[in-house]
This record gives sequence, structure tokens and C-alpha cells, in this order.
Amino acid sequence: MSLNINPLANPRGTKLTCELCQKSAFSQCTHCRVTFYCGREHQAQDWDGIHSKVCGMLAKLRAPKPYMNSDLQRDQYARTRAERQKELVALTSGEAQRLLYGGQPDRALPAAQLSLRSSTELFGTGKVELIPALVVLAECCVGVGLLDKGEQYLSQAKWSAANVEDCPVYLLSQVNRVLGRLYVAKGDHAQAMTYLAEDVFYASVEYGPEHIKTSGGYFEMARSFLQAGDQSAATSLFLQVISIWYKFLQERLAEHTKPKAVKKKGSRPSLLDKEKVELSPFDEIGKVLDEGQKAEAVYMLLETVQKFSVGILPCSENERWQCHHSAAIVCAVGRRREEAYRHHQEALKLRRAAAGGEKDPEFLAELTLLGELFDKFADAVPTVDN
Repeated sequence: MSLNINPLANPRGTKLTCELCQKSAFSQCTHCRVTFYCGREHQAQDWDGIHSKVCGMLAKLRAPKPYMNSDLQRDQYARTRAERQKELVALTSGEAQRLLYGGQPDRALPAAQLSLRSSTELFGTGKVELIPALVVLAECCVGVGLLDKGEQYLSQAKWSAANVEDCPVYLLSQVNRVLGRLYVAKGDHAQAMTYLAEDVFYASVEYGPEHIKTSGGYFEMARSFLQAGDQSAATSLFLQVISIWYKFLQERLAEHTKPKAVKKKGSRPSLLDKEKVELSPFDEIGKVLDEGQKAEAVYMLLETVQKFSVGILPCSENERWQCHHSAAIVCAVGRRREEAYRHHQEALKLRRAAAGGEKDPEFLAELTLLGELFDKFADAVPTVDN
């Protein structure tokens, strides 16, 4: 996995640097042979965080440029390289967010660093397209306590946004959300609320106040209010998050379970029909969420459930049911099998009590449908809880 190198043996003018800290490199990955490290510790950290998933991609991207004797070959090479870089940016960004919202910001850092480096190679420095990568990297820094470093990345993101005439509103929302988290970490809740209010405003303009992409702003505001001691405001905002996700998930489940159009006798099913039959409702929901959204949804709903379940915040039995029901579904979408089934069972228990027992026809139908879905899910899907 590791091969020692001597910096003095490098060709004149060539300086090989560590993938994580940019200090002089003394070892390289023996698989791709294009990634270098200052020592075994950083190599192991990078392998665990992201390199094991992108080693082959980096070998192709960082390989020496071949000789090409025509414009057609050069154009084809440039297009292929750009597509590979876009794929790398998407993969590293998604993995960084998955680890970040899974409570592992230290493991997420290498992926976030590579995402920013790849975005810079693809778009250039100071471009608005760098903002998502800067935001994720800043969030990782905040997560591991490097607040000054996180603030530097957010300053770069704000500068990139200021350099364009009409910066996309959703990017301004992302920047303000992480600025809010930064100031919550600093203990400055007044300044945090200013940024989080801006986040909710921009997200509402872009998506609407009841959209799942706006719910993250409500969630961060709720956490800040709770830390500041305002339980009433925190409860209201946490319940707003649950309400938004419950409505979204119920609409998706309703779409999946509604009666399908009956085909004419003798007609042959298409490949598209076959795909629809095989997809579970959790797969259908997963198709409209990217990896970052799935991870964020699990993170938000599990923390919210925990706040209401242990009595930190008050809520009704119906609201608790919505919490567990929504958490079960997003855990299923995120392939967190054990947590999904546990929250599903808790939701059914609360629903049974609210419905007055299993004699209620509406409850029986709901129990049968969801029970079948979660039983199939528990048997068929491998867990990724760890």
C-alpha cells in the first residue's frame, strides 16, 4: 500500500507534496502511484476517509498527458477529463457529507479537501462553482474544532459569491447555514441567528418555506435556541422540521402505493415497467435525494427524535409518532436497516395507542402495508449502520 520515496531523487523542479497537509512527501500509494504523503499516518487517514474509493479514478486523472497529434484527439481528451473530474467532485462531496452528518467530521476532511481541489482544477480559482466544496470543507473544520480555518473557507465562499452579478440563491443559503453553525460553535447565538435567518430566507425564496431543503435552516435555528435556553422556540422549530419531512415522505409513499393503470390484455411489459415493479418505496424516495440530503435527513430526524423521546422537549403522542415514522423511512432510504426497523416498531406502537387498538380499519390497512414494506426491507437490504 505504501512505497517510500526520497525527495532528493525527484527530477529537478519537481516537488511532491502530501495529499493532506501539502508538506514534502516521503511515501506514495502503491496502487495508483500518483498520490503522495508525508508519512503513514496521513496515508492511513486518507485511505480510510476517501482514497480507497477514488484510487483508480485518480490514477486516470493524474496520469501524464498523452501525446495527441490532432485537435479532435485533444478535444476528446479534454471532454473525457472534465467528465471524470465532475464524477470525482460529486463522489467526494457526497462521501464528505455522509461522514459529516454521520458524526465523523475527522474522517470527512480528506474527502472534503479532495472535493475542493478537484473543483478548483475543474472550474478555476475564485469561481462561484467552488462554493459547495468550500462550504463542506468549512463544515468539516467546524466539526473538528478548527473554527478559524472554517471561517477562512467561508470567507472565500462569500468572496466567490460577491464576484458574480447574480449568485444563485441556494448557494447563499448554504454559506449562511454553515456560518450559523460556526457561530453556534463559538457560542455567539445572536450572530448565529442572524446568519440562520438569512439561510431560511434564501432557501424559502429558492424552494419555498415548507421545502425539505429549507428544513435544515429551521433545524439549526432550533439547536441554537435550545443551547441558548429557549425551549419553546426550539420545540416549535423542531416540530416544523418533522412536519416538513413527514409531509414529503407521506406524499412519496402515497405515490408509490396508488393503484397502477391496468394494461391491456396481451400487452408485454416494458423494461421501464419492470423497473417500477422492482423498486421499493425507499428506493423511489432515494432517487429524488442526493447522498448529502439523505445523510442530512437521517442526522436531523434522529437528533430530533432523541430530543422528544427522552423528554428534553415536550410533544404530543401524535407528534412523537410522526417523529419515529419519518425517522424510520429516512433510515431505510439511507440503508440504516437496524435503526429503520427500530423506529418503525416504535411508530407502530404509538400509532396503535392513538388509533385505539388494532380494530380500527384504517390503522389495520396502514399496519399491513408498512409492515410488509419494512419486513421486505429488513430481509433484503444489507445494513450500513457501521
